[in-house]
Order: sequence, then structure tokens, then C-alpha cells
Amino acid sequence: MRQRTRRAVLDAALSLWSRDFSASLGDIADRAQVSRSTLHRYFPDRQALVDAALVDATETIERVSEKATASCTTAAEELDALMRAMIDVGDLILFLFSDAHRFKDNPYWTSNEDQDEQELATLITRAQQQGALAADVAPSWAAGCFYALVFAAAESISAGTLPRHLAADLAVRTFLHGLASH
Repeated sequence: MRQRTRRAVLDAALSLWSRDFSASLGDIADRAQVSRSTLHRYFPDRQALVDAALVDATETIERVSEKATASCTTAAEELDALMRAMIDVGDLILFLFSDAHRFKDNPYWTSNEDQDEQELATLITRAQQQGALAADVAPSWAAGCFYALVFAAAESISAGTLPRHLAADLAVRTFLHGLASH
């Protein structure tokens, strides 16, 4: 029961804060269907909840990304699976990255942006070597496009302009075929 309540509060915070970081603890308690006093038993103040949400979001993205790509055999399959996995947790992407400075001084913000970008660039280079992506596109440019498409898909889903499956299909199609080798 305790874990379910904590999970409900975290999910409510991530859902609301992905759209409006100024959403109050009262709004989060309402979304989680708990009282404010219950919320405060788990998270004594806003910062404690922000910190927990930050850690949870980064760990979840890492976990779903690893799981999605575990059985892929080609770099193109891996890029497809990785993009879809990230879009599936689009609220977390929006929470973490909609404001570049939101977590700047937070000690729990252990964004490995440089490492993540290098890993994605390496995957893109493999896709280029396998003939799935154009070889004349800089991997860093392609990585930027990848992340921009994930973010655009997440925003479209959040705004209700595209259902999740269509947003994912469109993002993958744009990335893999817009940068396809000819």
C-alpha cells in the first residue's frame, strides 16, 4: 500500500509538472487522489517531491530505453525502438527537458547529456555504416534531430494533437527516412 501511494503521488507530479511546473502540491494530491497530509508524509515539501520525481524520471527513461533496445539486431531497429520507448514516456521527457535550467543546481540532476549524446552518436554512426542513414550527415546533427523529434512527439501527445502511436510512427518515419541513404 505504501509503495502504491508513493507511486501515485510521483505519477501525478510527473504528469502535472510535465505540462505546468507551477502546479501546486494540492493539485498533485488531488490528481493522486490522496490528501495533502498523506502527500506530506511521503514528501515533506515541494523540493523533496521534485527531487524524487527527477530521480524517478531519469531512472525510468534509462530502464525503458535499455529494455526496448535489448533484442534489436541492427542499428536502425535500435534507433526505432529507442525513439518509441522515449516517446512512450513523453511526460518524463517534457518534465526533464522543457526548461533547460529547471534542474541546473539540483544535486540529483545527474544528466549525462554528453555521455548520452555520445552513445546516440555512436549508434547513429553504426546505422550509417550499415547503410540505414545517410553517411554525409554529422552524427551530432542527427542526434539533435533525434532528440528534437522525441520532444516534438511528446509535446504533440501532451497537447492532444496526435495519439501516441501516430506521434511515434511519424517521429520514427521522419528520422529514419528523412535521413535515409539514397
